[in-house]
Order: sequence, then structure tokens, then C-alpha cells
Amino acid sequence: MAQAPAIPRGTGVVAFAQECWAELQKVTWPERQTIVRLTLIVIVISVLVAVYIFLFDNLFTIVVTQQIVGAPGASPTPAP
Repeated sequence: MAQAPAIPRGTGVVAFAQECWAELQKVTWPERQTIVRLTLIVIVISVLVAVYIFLFDNLFTIVVTQQIVGAPGASPTPAP
């Protein structure tokens, strides 16, 4: 039976965590004001997109139910 390759020293969970921490120390983190500003921009754009979708969905629902399906509230078509 073949043996599994030996794991070199210095590898493992602890070494991985140390390397991750070292990489995180190199990151240039944005300032708090920048984070808040960009977060507010994302929230505002998300709300605008939600309102846009809501309005056009309701408009589409009204057009389909009243004009195509002929639900109550639509003008009656004359008999031939």
C-alpha cells in the first residue's frame, strides 16, 4: 500500500491563520467616512431600483388584467 505524502512542517491551521493575519496587515483599509458614504449610496440605489421595479410591475399587472384578460373594471367590448 502506498504511503500518503508527508506534510511539510510549518503547514497547518496555525500557519494558515498567521499567514492570513500577515496579509490582512498589508491591506489599506478605507476610512470610516468613506465606508459610510458608499454604504448610503448602495442603499439609496437599491431603494430606487426597488421602487422602479414595483411601479412597473404594478403597471404591467394593471395592463394585463384590464386590457388583455378583461378583468372587471375593463371597458366592455361590443357584441358582434
